[in-house]
Amino acid sequence: MGGETVLVVEDHRENIVHLVNNVLKPGGYNVITAMDGRLGLKRILSDNPDLVILDLNMPGMDGLEVLDSLQKRQVDTPVILTTFYGSEQVAEQALRRGAAAYVVKPYQIDEMRRAIDKALAGRPAPRTPAQPEDGHAMEEAIPLTRQVERWARDMNILTRVGKALVAQLNVKRICSRAVEAAIYLTRASQAFVLLLDEEDETKLCLCATRGPDDRRVRLIREPIESELALKAAHAGQMLVLENALQEEGLAKAIGHVLGPLAAAPLRRQQETFGVLLAGRDPGMGGFGEANLEWLSGLADYTAIAVRNAQVHQQGHQPPALDDQGIAALRIELSQLGSELQAAGERLQTMVDLLAPDG
Repeated sequence: MGGETVLVVEDHRENIVHLVNNVLKPGGYNVITAMDGRLGLKRILSDNPDLVILDLNMPGMDGLEVLDSLQKRQVDTPVILTTFYGSEQVAEQALRRGAAAYVVKPYQIDEMRRAIDKALAGRPAPRTPAQPEDGHAMEEAIPLTRQVERWARDMNILTRVGKALVAQLNVKRICSRAVEAAIYLTRASQAFVLLLDEEDETKLCLCATRGPDDRRVRLIREPIESELALKAAHAGQMLVLENALQEEGLAKAIGHVLGPLAAAPLRRQQETFGVLLAGRDPGMGGFGEANLEWLSGLADYTAIAVRNAQVHQQGHQPPALDDQGIAALRIELSQLGSELQAAGERLQTMVDLLAPDG
């Protein structure tokens, strides 16, 4: 295809530039833009584009509200919803409101191209199952083929994010990317990077967080209380709460109560120095096994990256430039690679089971 007019409704200019330069312009599409939901709705009604690529989280009017308005007006322009969160709950809401497809950020170029081709071809949106109350049942309710596709995509994203984290030498950027990735990989509503106080290991410091009402990751430095995070740090292992109502300190810090909560320790060379925390809103259901596996792998990558960046920022020679440091880092990355390979083998087993006989 090509020559069609595509309206991009997105409040981050850098995201618009990326989409236009890498997908739309090479595809020969005519592009018009809007920087918020209300302006986007006006342009849909006035300019009648062939396709709308609509961001979920925008000030004033979000993507779901735009879809609601289009439904009420019986406008049948195909819409692709983009979101970093990528939860099945959001997907279900978008498809029920008439979206032709949804694409999770960070997306691959080919993934967005396929979504555009599919939307312009007028293919009906797939039906999605009703939202179960239990989080584990939520994963089971998704058709098995979709689970396999999602696991493959998540594993690929974890690998790409992990490599990007390890190559980064700015702690704030590492924490920011880790929070974004944790939200996506665990289908959480909020994520945090917490570091242990260097002078008092019974205290935690909040370094980065993002919740459903935050447009971007908040990079802050303030004390925070979380019993689960402290236990995970001291135990050096993943811990999970089905209900975080007793986490009063955490609720006070973020202004609302969380439901399921998972804490993965940040460990480097047998030392735990922080926690990667992911939480869901009450009623969303617990974390599935795959979500926790990705969170654990992401925490390992984050720990390596943060420690290397801290050493670099202190003005010392980074371990990566030292022969012994290189060897230790290679061992850690090799172990992570082995874990991802094992996950890949499990994925391939699922694919083989789904393949038709003969």
